[in-house]
Amino acid sequence: MRGKIGTILLLSILVLAVSSCGCAENANQQAVQNSSTIQITDMLGRQLTVPAEISSVVATSPPSTILVYMLAPDKLAGWNFKNNFTQPFMAENYSNLPVIGGWFGTQTGNYETIINMHPDIVIEGYTTDGEIHEAIERRQENFGNIPVVAVNDSIIFVNKSDPTIQYVGKLLNCEDQAQKLIDFRSSVLSEINNTVKDIPEDQKVRVYYAEGPKGLMTDPSGSQHSQVIDICGGINVADCQLTPGSGMTQVSIEQVMNWNPEVIITSNPQFYSTVYSDSLWASIDAVKNKKVYLAPQNPFCWIDRPQGPHLILGTAWTAKMLYPDRFTNMDLSNLTREFYSEFFHYNLTDKELNSLLNPSTEAKT
Repeated sequence: MRGKIGTILLLSILVLAVSSCGCAENANQQAVQNSSTIQITDMLGRQLTVPAEISSVVATSPPSTILVYMLAPDKLAGWNFKNNFTQPFMAENYSNLPVIGGWFGTQTGNYETIINMHPDIVIEGYTTDGEIHEAIERRQENFGNIPVVAVNDSIIFVNKSDPTIQYVGKLLNCEDQAQKLIDFRSSVLSEINNTVKDIPEDQKVRVYYAEGPKGLMTDPSGSQHSQVIDICGGINVADCQLTPGSGMTQVSIEQVMNWNPEVIITSNPQFYSTVYSDSLWASIDAVKNKKVYLAPQNPFCWIDRPQGPHLILGTAWTAKMLYPDRFTNMDLSNLTREFYSEFFHYNLTDKELNSLLNPSTEAKT
């Protein structure tokens, strides 16, 4: 009898031991599973659970998409817009990423397209709080289990972008790269501010921003689309309505003649290629004095459309175009090489650099 009892007790102990091991193993598995996700707070204060290691990101607007590319290019899953330039100045593994659309301007993205890509997170940019909480929650509902991280799109404003750059740098585990961008931006803005802050009003350059193929759309001072002129101490001559959002207020050639700018900057290659041969523009000082400048275009326009943190380089370019005598110490060639290498992940050849900074001058001759 005692032998049977002893056997039963021994079996019970073994069962308990095995059971305990199983519980411990399950606990360890649970711990491993839990360590694969972390809790974060997005820039609207929403609490989210995201993968501890984020390897695939979709952003729903160009500013955030470009920021992800600049900080962590290998984590970017797709572009919002198609790059139609023949010289993208971008490695093929990045330029060949799929075009997935998004929600910006008049564009309406496709949830199914993005969901089928299985990104770890979706970054949704916003510029004002307003009813954005409800909009973000609707976006989250449509994306289901894919976390939607709200990020302040202040990066559309060249001089207000530090918190967003820092946040995305931490989110994507690339804080050193984010700090490099912040430092580059701070250095450029400091040089510009220190140079233009004391320019007397009567010595400031009068500038027109020509948009569209005919140059007869523009954005006045205070617009996000013409901000480089304001930052660089130019006088934006456009005395017209500020069109919110996409901008591009229509004006007449008579208005431009009346404003008579000393300098014209443009983001439109078609306008640039015809302005010097178009008799309608011949009487304007900027045209007569050969001071119409085309912003560099590749891989993204440097001064506007798309908006994004890359506009800091366009701000340096604008400063040199408006006040070449005051920015003799600003080496735009070296700045461009550095920026492309560090943030566009592309090493420019001498020929490519020249094509950026010195677009075809055939129209001037």
